Amino acid sequence: MLNRSHGRRSGFTLIELLVVIAIIAILISLLLPAVQQAREAARRSTCKNSLKQIGLALHNYHETYGMFPIGGTGDRDLPPRVSWQVRILPYVDQATLYNQIDMSGATASAVQATLADGRIVREIPMTIYTCPSDPYNQPRGGYAQCNYAGSMGSQSAPSGSSACSPFQVYALKSTLYGKTLLKGGISGMISRNGASIRIADVLDGSSNTIQVGETLPSCLDADRGSWSYAQSTCNAETMTLTPINEFTTCDQLGPSRRITNSACTAHTQWNYSLGFKSMHAGGAHFLMVDGAVRFLSENIDHADTFQHLGDRADGAVLGEF
Repeated sequence: MLNRSHGRRSGFTLIELLVVIAIIAILISLLLPAVQQAREAARRSTCKNSLKQIGLALHNYHETYGMFPIGGTGDRDLPPRVSWQVRILPYVDQATLYNQIDMSGATASAVQATLADGRIVREIPMTIYTCPSDPYNQPRGGYAQCNYAGSMGSQSAPSGSSACSPFQVYALKSTLYGKTLLKGGISGMISRNGASIRIADVLDGSSNTIQVGETLPSCLDADRGSWSYAQSTCNAETMTLTPINEFTTCDQLGPSRRITNSACTAHTQWNYSLGFKSMHAGGAHFLMVDGAVRFLSENIDHADTFQHLGDRADGAVLGEF
């Protein structure tokens, strides 16, 4: 009788397969946060580099015109009613676009105009003016959005209701929303009504004065988050008056964000909405007048440090921040 050897089929048992799957799941759960952190680090680096380019553009503009760009003519309604971001387009490799904009147009017509190629200026997304960490900065309401706002400094900006104006006590300048042509009435570096600021006006030192900072346009109405419109908050209405990362008007971010007064969530509650904020954990990036980009903590001393960083000429002596 012949002996036949029967080969045994090798393979995983059900238990072994479950163990392997469990190990893979554990590895993925361990690696995923690291991957997400690496991606956010890359996004933050992009945001920081954009601010550096903007800083260089602002100084090149100053070298050409002897002053930093104004934030528009605001309530005076004089041409051209455009943002400082529009004015520095030639210095951020967008001279072709700038040359197509009719800067003689009254009110906001300069950015509402249709170009020869069919595009409308205010609808054109500008990568250099947006931070990839913000998933809500897509064009909306006919306006391309912006994540970098010029600083008006520590300026009076009450909401319609006194109950929604808790930060008024910190204002170093009383001119409402910076509505003045006089540079002495402006605490910071950008005015919505056309006050021109020079480097010589920064008496507290260029390394101690904020020029531009991050903001979240989705915490505002669509036109207020625009990079091109003169009366947008991204242009010349953002202030150090409001604490960093005050998310009360940022309803789309959900309750996990810092909402300090649920009765003041409307976008028009200026005392809350006109502040610097970002999607970065713990703070936001700021461009100083000297061109350096600093990450300031949302826990920075609001009264004795942040307000004075917003004021270019209050004479305050600042320590480390």
